[in-house]
Amino acid sequence: MSDDIESLVEEPPQQEQRRFVRRDVKWKAAIKDKEKNAVIHALTINVSEQGVLIATNEGFKKLQLIPLMIQARIQDKKLVVYTMAEVRHVVVKTDSFQLGLLFKQIQKKDQQFFAKFAEGLI
Repeated sequence: MSDDIESLVEEPPQQEQRRFVRRDVKWKAAIKDKEKNAVIHALTINVSEQGVLIATNEGFKKLQLIPLMIQARIQDKKLVVYTMAEVRHVVVKTDSFQLGLLFKQIQKKDQQFFAKFAEGLI
């Protein structure tokens, strides 16, 4: 009987659940915090076609919708992307917060750029 209980309590191995390829990159980003009427500086950790992981000094609530600006730089070219993103998860680090963001409103060309970049085509 104890074997049955252990099998119910045991956690299955964590498997990667992402549907889209991610690519590590450090780009400047900023969040407009409407509640505090402030701009919060951030840095991307990785990007994909559907979202971004960023590091910032401010925490945000899960499912909160935030205006986000990302300054993408490839070689000597610069692209500024404006998007609305939903906070999907928050990880508290010793010196920052990591926010997993899902793009909710983004220009098609910007999303295509992130997809090609994440796949290593750019």
